[in-house]
Amino acid sequence: MARIVSFWNNLSTREKTMISLAIGIALVFIGFNYVLDPFLQSYDEKKNQLHSLEQLLARYEHILATADRTRENLERIAAIETSINDGLLRGASPDLANAELQGIAREIADKADIRFTRITPNRIVEENGFMLISLRLPFTGNIKQLVTFLHEIEKSPYLLSVPSMTIRTQRRGLDILRIEVELTGYIRSPEENGIDSDPIDLARF
Repeated sequence: MARIVSFWNNLSTREKTMISLAIGIALVFIGFNYVLDPFLQSYDEKKNQLHSLEQLLARYEHILATADRTRENLERIAAIETSINDGLLRGASPDLANAELQGIAREIADKADIRFTRITPNRIVEENGFMLISLRLPFTGNIKQLVTFLHEIEKSPYLLSVPSMTIRTQRRGLDILRIEVELTGYIRSPEENGIDSDPIDLARF
């Protein structure tokens, strides 16, 4: 240490100034490259991380804010799906569903004291994953029997409908009518039945 002090004291003022300037430049260089620059890089990284966390937080806040509404919509969709499934004919094929619909039609007709003169299956129509099973049902009866028949169709737990109906009077009197009703029901298409669909898990929302 004494040698360094002696060396420094023997230097001229100009030499001392040059050495001090060189040391200052070296300190600035070291400070910028090894202290300030890493600090600025770390600051930018932290700033970017903070921005990403803010965006993630905003998304989570949106999910939490809409969670109840999403759950309600899913519950409503699940209820509609259950209602539709409960109203479908149970036949696994169009032929079985056709026979099932004929049996349902006869049960309803018995409640209205109606006898069909014949039962004619219509062409099966496939649309949007469902198959429409349709029958033409001609019979004779009075207005009260017809009203009872239509009312029993309306009360049925199945998704039955009457898309068309014709009424004609008998020659021997207006109290007896010739009636033909089109009765329809639905089953899922075979392709839809073959798809394994997972039930809606409301616990995830």
